[in-house]
Amino acid sequence: MIRPFSSSDLDSILKIESQSFPKSPYNGATFLNLHYLYPETFLVYVNLSTFLPEASGSPSTRAQTEGLRVDPERRFSPGPEGRNLDAVERVDINNGPKEEILGYIIFSRDGHIISIAVHPQHRRKHIATKFLQKAMKTPHLKKVWAEVRRSNHGAQAFYSKMGFQITGVVPNYYGNEDALIIERTLVKKLS
Repeated sequence: MIRPFSSSDLDSILKIESQSFPKSPYNGATFLNLHYLYPETFLVYVNLSTFLPEASGSPSTRAQTEGLRVDPERRFSPGPEGRNLDAVERVDINNGPKEEILGYIIFSRDGHIISIAVHPQHRRKHIATKFLQKAMKTPHLKKVWAEVRRSNHGAQAFYSKMGFQITGVVPNYYGNEDALIIERTLVKKLS
């Protein structure tokens, strides 16, 4: 599922960033600034998965789904005011789905893809494709473009498969490496 970035996603984004761009990763301040500049077009891909145990009749499982945890190592003994609560304690568990951030895209209102990255363990699962499709469906955009390292043949092949073409070169864009400018003109259907 694709949704807008929120500041609680930052730690996950930083991990993906450092794994995806070890030569020049963005830092937390950069991401927060990009979120400030592009709140509608800073998007994350999340995998919703639940971590609840299978519903069964055991008291331990029932207690977990009710926000309680039974500690089997502790014996029941009289607690405050004569209640037997020592072995049962309230814990803050999330009974709903947990989100795992698998990637992100940031693009400007005029179609410049500022950054896109997918967690290495989740690549080749069409996540980046879904990001680009989402960006290309933005109503007012006439084109989408990005910079790609000349040495990044995987990214070049991906963008080529998505219909992008190399339209230019920026010498030493990445310090000691050129960037290829890749672009795709968007054709909008008339309603």
